Amino acid sequence: MEVVFTFARDLVYKLVFALCGVFRKPKTKAKKNSKKGYRKPQKNQELVSKKVLTKDEIIMLDALEQVIPSRNILVQVSMSAFMTTQNISTRNQFSRLYVDYLIVDEDYNPILSIELDGHYHKYTQDKDKRRDELLKSAGTPVIRFKEIPDIKVIRKTISRYI
Repeated sequence: MEVVFTFARDLVYKLVFALCGVFRKPKTKAKKNSKKGYRKPQKNQELVSKKVLTKDEIIMLDALEQVIPSRNILVQVSMSAFMTTQNISTRNQFSRLYVDYLIVDEDYNPILSIELDGHYHKYTQDKDKRRDELLKSAGTPVIRFKEIPDIKVIRKTISRYI
C-alpha cells in the first residue's frame, strides 16, 4: 500500500512541477524569416504585445552568449539606466535612447556596448553617431556590426574589451 502511495505522490509532484513551468523547454535558435510573435492590432485595439527582440537580435544574442558565457549580457538597455548627468540638456539627449546589447561586469558596471545595425540603419546614422559620442563621453566603448558576424569575428572584435 505504501508503494502505491509513494508512486502516486511522486506523480502528483511531477504534475505540479510541470504545470508550474519547472520543466523548461530548451532554448531554440530563432528562425530568420519567421513572423511568429508579432500580432497586428485589431480594429479598435490600441495596444498589442510583441516580441522583445527581432530574429536577428536573438541570433546575435545567442552568438554573444557563446563567445562570452561568463559575462552578463543585457539587451535593449535604456542609456539612462547606466549613465547620468546633472546637465538636463545632455540628459535629454540620451534619456530616450537605448543600446542593443550591454556587456556588464559582475557588479553590473558597463564594460561594452554592442550595436547591430539592421537595414534601417541608413535612416538613423546621425542618431547613431550622437549615441556613440555620448557612450564614449561616459567611458563606455561601442562596437557596431552591420550584420550578424561569424563567432570568430565577434570573439576577435570584443577581445580587447573583455
